[in-house]
Amino acid sequence: MKKRILVALIMLVALGGAFALRLVNTYGVYFFDFFIGFLAIFCAYEFSKLLSQNKTPASPVVSALFPSLMFAGHSFFFVFNLEFYYYAIIQGSILAFSFLLTFIVYTCLNTQEIQLYRKNNNLNRFKFGILVASKTFLTFLYPSFFLLALMLLNRIDALGIANVEMFGGNLGWIVLIIAFIIPIITDTFAMLGGITFKGPKLCKKISPNKTISGAVTALVLTSGIMIAMYYVFSAFQEINLAFQSLNIQVWHFAILGFFGAIVCQAGDIFESFIKRKAGVKDSGNIFPGHGGFLDRLDSHIFNAPYVLIFFTLLLLI
Repeated sequence: MKKRILVALIMLVALGGAFALRLVNTYGVYFFDFFIGFLAIFCAYEFSKLLSQNKTPASPVVSALFPSLMFAGHSFFFVFNLEFYYYAIIQGSILAFSFLLTFIVYTCLNTQEIQLYRKNNNLNRFKFGILVASKTFLTFLYPSFFLLALMLLNRIDALGIANVEMFGGNLGWIVLIIAFIIPIITDTFAMLGGITFKGPKLCKKISPNKTISGAVTALVLTSGIMIAMYYVFSAFQEINLAFQSLNIQVWHFAILGFFGAIVCQAGDIFESFIKRKAGVKDSGNIFPGHGGFLDRLDSHIFNAPYVLIFFTLLLLI
């Protein structure tokens, strides 16, 4: 338990350092992009290994390569200040290239292990290449494209979304704090609520430690924390004026927290399902007492696109 708490504190310090660099350094936004890309690489690699352990072949190399290319395309777009539709073209091209690369490599590869797999599953080279490329494609979507939403949140001030200029360049750190804090407090309150109130299991076959009482506790308290965050942000004059101008009210943040807690718990359950299918307890062992990168970020992966969509709609409507 002591080791688990110590590792958790170290991770929080690392996250706090990344936020501090983003706020105080001119190139902090680029660093935070790199930080997220680094996380995406390890999460994608771990997910590909889980798929492979589940007798579902996926390329760990291409799975880890894709977030690197995705990060490069993301950086290229913002360095050259292109129109946003180019962003979709760049990332779509990287997606297609990565799929095609996987297909070509695994169609041509003919190792003894691959020969045995093809023979046992009655697959020719072409069908095997399609199979591996299709399964690897899953790692492009989850976690890579979901984590790409964190990069876009990091750059939300430069996306050209209507009304974003009212925040005076402050919206980026606001949405990033929210994107990281909702999963942290949801996981914490769900665990504490389950320990305190116990009761029926939420999904016993997939994740036996989760309880309905823990889930409800997380919904209520995460909503409450988001209400408190609204007033914290409103204490800054420029942000308060933006909230008033856009008619962003406290109940918006309550809804943000409530559904955010649902999304985060769905992400946790989804990863538990994948691990159970793979027959493993953790996605990795890099963090003693916590598992792998995917274990620590499963809630964040689902929450990032949710927060991006929520604030985009909030600014546009």
